[in-house]
Amino acid sequence: MAKNDMKLTRKLFWIFGAAITPVVLFFVADVVIHQMRIQVSLPFGTPRLWGIAVLILSVLCGVALPILLRAGFQTRASRKRSVGIEEYTSLQVLLTVLSMVAALLACVAYLFLFPKLYLYGSVLAGLYGIYSSIPSRRKIASELRYYGLGEKGSQ
Repeated sequence: MAKNDMKLTRKLFWIFGAAITPVVLFFVADVVIHQMRIQVSLPFGTPRLWGIAVLILSVLCGVALPILLRAGFQTRASRKRSVGIEEYTSLQVLLTVLSMVAALLACVAYLFLFPKLYLYGSVLAGLYGIYSSIPSRRKIASELRYYGLGEKGSQ
């Protein structure tokens, strides 16, 4: 792996770590609240209504928007025939942030104990978002080569 690839991978790992920290803390707080048997109530509306809204937002942030953004990036890259490392990095950061929003929404669903369908759907969307945004050296190197950003010696 080229030096620039390693640097970018390290940077994306740090961003991922900083983004997932609030999610982990929120989840731990959720577990503690449930272990202490503290009842958390919704400000207004029904759990079903909130569950539907949170599920839709979770799927949007964890699945739909990342796919849409990647497809748009691919389209722009193929039209321009070149892409800058800054554009690629900002896309990865945006995808990471979106996936963490989905995971935070899943934590909200768990906090308020929404009906199981909406809770589990939100959790699955959040987990998928987290999984898809984990920076892996192999994935980053492959994408950099694909977009022509890798060094000539690493191709």
